Amino acid sequence: MSSETFKASVQYNDFLGSAAADRADMDDAGHWLESQGLIKEGEFLVGVEVYVASALVAEGEEIKLMTSFILVQAGSFDDAAADMKSIEIVPARKVSHDFSPAEFFSFFKRFNVTLSSGGELEGRQYSFE
Repeated sequence: MSSETFKASVQYNDFLGSAAADRADMDDAGHWLESQGLIKEGEFLVGVEVYVASALVAEGEEIKLMTSFILVQAGSFDDAAADMKSIEIVPARKVSHDFSPAEFFSFFKRFNVTLSSGGELEGRQYSFE
């Protein structure tokens, strides 16, 4: 069994930040996993990781978003949340799939990412003209 830390990281981490998203009302990632038979009874989607390596895309090819869904087994979503808070290493199952940008972003109503050099601006107020 392998383990990873759930935190964004790339080779140099030139830019660091945060992300927030509102899932789509009807066809979110959880529904997609169900429709594909990829989520088991009693599993809950608790994390999504997306990785893009544009340097690996040949000219003329479409960028793919390498996506991993983190699923945990629990009696309810509230139980899953409580379990994750009470243990150091969360037992989970990872399901991976590549999506086009349009496919991936269709899982969300709104999606926001902030990045700043070295993360220095994260959580800070700034003024602008």
